[in-house]
Amino acid sequence: MALFEEFEADVLSEETLRRPIWGAFALLRDQLERLVALNVGWALQLMPALIALAWPALPLGLRLLLVAYSALALMPATALLFSGVVRLNRQEPLDLATLRDELRRLALPSLWTLAPLPGLCGLLCLLIVVVGPLQLLLLDVLLRLALLVLLFSGVYWGPLFVAEPRQGAWSLLRWASRLAWRYPLPTACSLLLALAVMLIGYLSVAGFFLIAPVLAALLLWRRTLVLLARRGELKVGVP
Repeated sequence: MALFEEFEADVLSEETLRRPIWGAFALLRDQLERLVALNVGWALQLMPALIALAWPALPLGLRLLLVAYSALALMPATALLFSGVVRLNRQEPLDLATLRDELRRLALPSLWTLAPLPGLCGLLCLLIVVVGPLQLLLLDVLLRLALLVLLFSGVYWGPLFVAEPRQGAWSLLRWASRLAWRYPLPTACSLLLALAVMLIGYLSVAGFFLIAPVLAALLLWRRTLVLLARRGELKVGVP
């Protein structure tokens, strides 16, 4: 994971290990404007799908096109969101030129590495719906278990993708599952915290479009750094 080793090995302090969550909120305070800008850019990719859902009178073809755009654009936007979080976490400058370069670098890898994982979640959900009425208990349990494991490992998809964008989807899933298996309690806590942030943002509406997703990404990124340090993948610097 070259990105972790190159940029984080010398700056990950003992304080970060002890208080990763508070450090995320401290960064939010210091970089609020840039984080909000990142979040707004990500949220704008959802607008076409929301328009298609809100106006059923629109032609069906146009609505499908709008939904398809959002589904396609969301993966590069998510990759860019995590990349921006990484740079701000390293106290690096973040401007439009940098974001354009990052988008060019991450757009295609995000489609062949990140996109299959949510797609697999959707396929499992569809299979669960189909299998349910057939009363195939064992198959139903296995499908639900596979979906649960997949969602549990999803805590690390974004951070590990940014660490190595050119890895395949299977490699990303294997590495994320390994971290989730090795550290189930921190993974569960991170997942619940990220879901709580997203839920609060969703309930406030404005919070979702302004800050919630990028804050969740920041929390997951810092948690991933801490777990990799515990595994010995990262060196711990002097606080």
